[in-house]
Formats: sequence, structure tokens, C-alpha cells
Amino acid sequence: MLSLASVLCGLLVGADGPWSLMIGGLVLLVGAHVLGNLLGTRLRDTSEEVLQWRAMQPGAAPDHPVATGEPIELAKLNLPPGTPLANRERVAHWTAQFVGGGLFSGLIFGGTVIALTIGPRIEWAGWVVGTISCGVLGAWAAFLASTFSSIAHHAWRHASDRGQ
Repeated sequence: MLSLASVLCGLLVGADGPWSLMIGGLVLLVGAHVLGNLLGTRLRDTSEEVLQWRAMQPGAAPDHPVATGEPIELAKLNLPPGTPLANRERVAHWTAQFVGGGLFSGLIFGGTVIALTIGPRIEWAGWVVGTISCGVLGAWAAFLASTFSSIAHHAWRHASDRGQ
């Protein structure tokens, strides 16, 4: 959240003319959407119907779809089986190695680019902070790329296995 707030503040300060208003308006729109979703979910879960339904089942009351006013068991709906991703199955096996490689690549690439471009104009402390920042960005990018690709690959394999 702090990183997002920092990026947002940087965008608002760096934007010229009406762009800062557009960026701020977009952020407020997304925030209003999230707040509306939060309030709607809370109001639904505390509605009279849901409270009565949960009161009829004093034990652990799993959420069943209510189409006709009476609970329907999920087994009777003949739904397709869920994917292993729904069960929080671990699909990314090499994430730590990719993150380490991204960190190392970011450190080397970032430190080299900083030294070659603005090296004479900064002190060594600035170079160190910039190099570490590039390493963190490299690790973050590698984490996002590795998890996205492994989840997409896993989902693709699961979907193609279902078609056979």
C-alpha cells in the first residue's frame, strides 16, 4: 500500500494540467468501487434472509445457493469439479529461484545502467541505493512473471485435460 501511495503521489506531482485531476478521479473511482463492494457484501451477509437461514443451521453453516428460498445442496447441482487452483494448490515450484535470478539481474543491470548514465553526477551512496532499488524491482518483476506463467500454464493444462 505504501508503494502504491508513493507511485500515486509521484504521478500526481509529475502530471501537468488536467492529468492530475484525471488520475485522482480514477483513484477515487476505484476506491468508491471497492468501498461499495465492501458495503454491499456486508449488507448482504447481515440481511434478514441470510441471518434467518444461518439461524436454522446452528452448526457450521456452509453457504449454499438459495434459488427458490430453500437451500440447495451443491452436490445436486451437477457442477463441474473445481480446479486445483481453487484449493490453493501450490503450482509455482521454481518461484524462489526466479526471484533470486531477478534480484541478481536487477542488481547487475541496474547498477551498470546507473553507473553508465548518471555515474559521474552521483555519490557512491546514491549508486548503492539505486542499485538495490533496481534489484528489488527485478525480484518483483521475476516474482510476478513466474507466478503468472506457472498459474497460466497450470490452468491451461487443467483445461486441456478436461477437454479429452
